[in-house]
Amino acid sequence: MWRNGIQLFHKYKNFAGPFKSAGFDKYVVEQPFLTNAGEDISPDIISSGNDGWVIFELTTSPNSKEHNFEKYRRADPRYLNQHGLIVHDTEPDILSGRLESVPDGPVCKLIIKDVLQIENSHCLKNTTLANYLNKAEGTDLSKLPQIPITLVPEMASKSGEIKRGLVDIVMKLFDPSCEGMTLIQIVDEGLERLANVTSVTQKKSLMNKVENQMNFLIDKHLKDYLEYNDGKYRKTEKFKKHHATMESISLELKKWSESSQSTLDAYRSEKGE
Repeated sequence: MWRNGIQLFHKYKNFAGPFKSAGFDKYVVEQPFLTNAGEDISPDIISSGNDGWVIFELTTSPNSKEHNFEKYRRADPRYLNQHGLIVHDTEPDILSGRLESVPDGPVCKLIIKDVLQIENSHCLKNTTLANYLNKAEGTDLSKLPQIPITLVPEMASKSGEIKRGLVDIVMKLFDPSCEGMTLIQIVDEGLERLANVTSVTQKKSLMNKVENQMNFLIDKHLKDYLEYNDGKYRKTEKFKKHHATMESISLELKKWSESSQSTLDAYRSEKGE
């Protein structure tokens, strides 16, 4: 869902994302904002162009987000400046991004599972954006170039998703040309193009969670093959690249990513250590 949502802000050879076409060239992810009443909010995506600004919320919740969206309407536009975005004195346009249609009140809704569907574009004040969204309807998002994002800020509270997001990155550590990666390099690798639009607070939270998961992986699954040394996660001197070794590593990564255990403390508690 995040990959498909982000695609709409970018341009490719045969596809121009509707947000990009409407002049929304810059966006930030899960940045803290205040409403006019001083309420804390952290919408998934905030973007601003010459003709207005938008809040785009991505959700898989089966419940309506109408209450959240009413709060987002009260977002104080003065804080756009703190995030390097164009400041406006108007309310934001609110958009809901979902994998299937759920009633969200009077907001524009984008169904971004595979084929892009647009609902309630008439709710947008920005008619330029509404027009580009309607033109893009029917786009097969699954055929666009794949964005290699494996981590997103909201994963900081979801250990299982973090583990699955780290699998491909860990495999890169065993490439002969890889001399290891620091914790921040791993997080930035996973965030990919979101790395530069994610707040320091969110990135630190992700780093803490990734560190816990990597320590667990090394201690209980890949002790002979992976280590943390001199500030980097790297392959051990014992590691010798061989198809049988790589199969063993792949199997251990699968066990780790599918395990419900999240930390060494949880593992030791379960084992009575």
